Amino acid sequence: MKRIVWLIIFLIASINITIAQTADQIQKYRNEPKGDKTYRKKGIMDGNLIRTIFRNDGQVGTWPDRPSGEWPKGTGQQYLDGCTPIITASVRAPGNGQIVHPAQTSYREEVDFDPVTGELWVMEPVPGYANPSSEEPAISTKSSTWPETWPRALINIDQSWDGYWFGYFGRGVQNSDFEAFYVMDDSKDREFVRPPYMYNPIASDLDRGGLGLRVEVRGFQWSHVLAEDIIFWHFDIVNLADVSYDTTYFGFYADTGVGGVDDNGDDNASYNTKLDIAYSFDADGVAPPNNWKTGYVGYAFLESPGNGFNGIDDDEDGMVDERRDDGIDNDGDWVPFTDINGNGRWDPDLNEPLNDDLGKDGVGPYDPQYQGPDEGEGDGKPTDGEPNFDRLDKDESDQIGLTSLVIERLSNKGPTAVWPKNDEVIWRKMNYNNFDTLLQKSNIQILFGSGPFPLKENRRERFSTALVFGSDFEDMVFNKETVQAIYNANYNFSKPPLKPTLTAIPGDKKVFLYWDDLAEKSYDNFLRRFDFEGYLIYRSQEPEFNDIKIITDSKGEKKYWKPIAQFDLKNDIKGPDPVGINGAHFWRGNDSGLQHSFIDSTVVNGNTYYYALVAYDQGDPNYGTKGLIPTETTKIIQQDLVGNIRFVDINCAVVKPNAPVAGYTPPQITGDTKKVTDGIGTGSINIAILNPNEIKEGANYKILFKSSGNIPRYNTTSYSIVRVHEGRTDTIESRIEANEFGSGKFSKPFDGLALSVLNDTAVAPIIPETGWVKGFSNVEMTVIPDNSSPARNVKWPADYEIHWLSEASQTTPFTKINIPFKVLNITEGKEVQAEIFDNDNNKQFNLGDDIVIIEYEGTQFRITWRITYRVPAAPAFATPRGGDIYRITIRKQFFNNDYFQFATKSGKIDKDLAKNALDKIKVVPNPYVSANSWEQRNLNQTGRGERRIDFIHLPSKCTIRIYTVTGALIKTLYKESITNDGTISWNLVSEDGMDIAYGLYIYHVDAPEVGEFIGKFAVVK
Repeated sequence: MKRIVWLIIFLIASINITIAQTADQIQKYRNEPKGDKTYRKKGIMDGNLIRTIFRNDGQVGTWPDRPSGEWPKGTGQQYLDGCTPIITASVRAPGNGQIVHPAQTSYREEVDFDPVTGELWVMEPVPGYANPSSEEPAISTKSSTWPETWPRALINIDQSWDGYWFGYFGRGVQNSDFEAFYVMDDSKDREFVRPPYMYNPIASDLDRGGLGLRVEVRGFQWSHVLAEDIIFWHFDIVNLADVSYDTTYFGFYADTGVGGVDDNGDDNASYNTKLDIAYSFDADGVAPPNNWKTGYVGYAFLESPGNGFNGIDDDEDGMVDERRDDGIDNDGDWVPFTDINGNGRWDPDLNEPLNDDLGKDGVGPYDPQYQGPDEGEGDGKPTDGEPNFDRLDKDESDQIGLTSLVIERLSNKGPTAVWPKNDEVIWRKMNYNNFDTLLQKSNIQILFGSGPFPLKENRRERFSTALVFGSDFEDMVFNKETVQAIYNANYNFSKPPLKPTLTAIPGDKKVFLYWDDLAEKSYDNFLRRFDFEGYLIYRSQEPEFNDIKIITDSKGEKKYWKPIAQFDLKNDIKGPDPVGINGAHFWRGNDSGLQHSFIDSTVVNGNTYYYALVAYDQGDPNYGTKGLIPTETTKIIQQDLVGNIRFVDINCAVVKPNAPVAGYTPPQITGDTKKVTDGIGTGSINIAILNPNEIKEGANYKILFKSSGNIPRYNTTSYSIVRVHEGRTDTIESRIEANEFGSGKFSKPFDGLALSVLNDTAVAPIIPETGWVKGFSNVEMTVIPDNSSPARNVKWPADYEIHWLSEASQTTPFTKINIPFKVLNITEGKEVQAEIFDNDNNKQFNLGDDIVIIEYEGTQFRITWRITYRVPAAPAFATPRGGDIYRITIRKQFFNNDYFQFATKSGKIDKDLAKNALDKIKVVPNPYVSANSWEQRNLNQTGRGERRIDFIHLPSKCTIRIYTVTGALIKTLYKESITNDGTISWNLVSEDGMDIAYGLYIYHVDAPEVGEFIGKFAVVK
């Protein structure tokens, strides 16, 4: 079941639809600026294991640019040299009456162009659908790529969408983990506008060429383990022309490139009409460098245009001529709101579920971007823009399917090849039932399509394809079959929780991580419930996290990543997910409880670490016939081929821990953190210094606790943090709940600090603090909770002292035995009663008896602690005498108004200490040999990659000059940094841009007002 999510992409995004556009809507499209190469942009898709270039003119992958169909991400293993959509239709040219077939597409080479001006006759991006300052098309995970205002030509768009992602499923809705969106048109194709053809698709606009088509494009990726090897592409084609095209084909051109740029000459290809997939693979199964084992890449035809007018059930789903523009829920899967109270209307105050009745913006009350009810919301009737209805329901279209495929030699660039420039060849090869796959073991290109179908005036058609990767043929087919089965069942897919925002702060041999709780508010519209389950922390030394993807299935395929920490809800959902994938099971946690911070103390200074904090849901073992496995959020860190970090998602971080600068005196915390300043609680607090540069000099802090109930039955509920600094009092946190207490659970950072609370919730004796505080008796006395009367027994949270008297002047309340001691509750400041268990029944208190302490709740007495009074094992012993005191110390929760108080002193640089620490300056590694563990990988096919040494324990400000042994200066480095980083790196490149040679080098460190230091290092083979 390796690709359930495939269908997710498949089903939710890949929808084929015929939608009638109103004349007003078509005019809005016509009024937009035309496509223009000035607005071309290039992005990187890397939302799962596939990483590839894509462009906003339709192209995916580009030879020889990289990455192009790289899989798995981060390996440098390429499978694609470029692919692009093609639309062709039959047109009678008015100039000469000839039937022509314009092919509308865009590609890097072999396209039509104006022989006079050189202007390309290709699809070009329509401006306004990306931020003008962005180099990339609009991408869901990067708000900086979105336009400030979405063009109002889009359906259902108004000002409420501005600032939110233009989601396929609604305003700000991001069901997929990565979604790209752009618009292109064919207005620049003036080949058939010229004499003798004289074809203008829109008579009132002679500047528009081509067929008069507008294409809205979306790319989808899901990171779910079942869809991690698939990219889904979705195309909406709108006919803006004055005419209908009765015979139209939609297809895809691809230049296969399994094995990369140096291994293109031995590609094979084939297809399977039952699976609607064309695929390619390497003939010998290996590719340079290092003879890596190649897999398979499939070009799957997932959704074709529909024909809702021919009276035929084209897709054999039991419906004839179903359409996505008829205002009818053809397949009956739209679910209205749940009317819990039966009053016939939606009552939001009663939290009645909206289900699919979300209104035209597709957003409901559980979405964070919800702004209140909109048009159609909760009215009990399907509305355009709601899920499972018309244009957002793939089953409401009578799809045609894959109808043609041809494989040709790429080197044939003549007039008979399937290059985009050859319009008539494209038309012939895409004709119905045309399949030609004889060519093998060559540098190949493929073209596949669907049709014929009518593209009526003012109408919209949809088309979708997918790139499907697999380690071998069976793996690829398994992926496609799984997706198709789910797709045929109209399977929707649960989405992962919302992404938490992660902050990572490096220190000396540690990294502090903390995050928010947004993910815990996630509502799954598919499962119709809140299904957040927990957090996983991943740490890698690769931005793609490939080095920690080590959990395999029964076939040996890597499926899951190994985390360094996991926190999940205490709800009995734990252990391995019972659904699994080929024997691999997601570990759901062990009911550890949630926390929002973690200190990683297993890091090495100088190494770069990539962290991801992913939230995961519960899955549903009982859903359908096979169940749903848990889904986790994506983790995206983009790095270019030379190692520069280009993008870090909000739930990820890139950090490098290092030692502080020389002479650095770290910040100090003054005050007792192990014992409350005032109060009865016996717990402690732990203060972590996160950012030394933010510690305030002379600030005073009070950690004040609140509790519910009274002694003995109370519970700590929360604490607050109050700061007094420079005469001003500020409440930093007013209420941190008790579920945030515990080791490793830190508060939100404040003033460079974070706080964790250890609360003694188990009421029990503190053995090291219990015993004689006055006197020398060695009789054996042990304190335990009394269990003689469950109805009366209470573990009373108080400390006691037993004061011995010179004579038996006290009498027990029940047995009336005279005793030589009294008991004081020193926590509450009162004397309490004591009773005796007369174990030898002699009506006297003596060795062998037990003491029990009596407390009262109102008029009811409670038996609390039992203290044994025994003969010791020693040969001689001394019984207590008058004046001796035995103290009992009990663990207690923090009570109302208990508080800790502490102050801070900021860190400083002591120049005298820095002078004395100059001899600690080092070069690491020394000697430098080949590549080292902290160096970045080389993602290029050739070349060594990064070279690097670090100078460590440096003063905060200094100049480093590096010389050869002959005294030639080859490099000068300057350091002026913050106090917590005493390191500077050098890439072993000289001042003139050359890599240094192997040999011995001398370096001189000059630190103003501190001193100088001279050292040496070696570079060896």
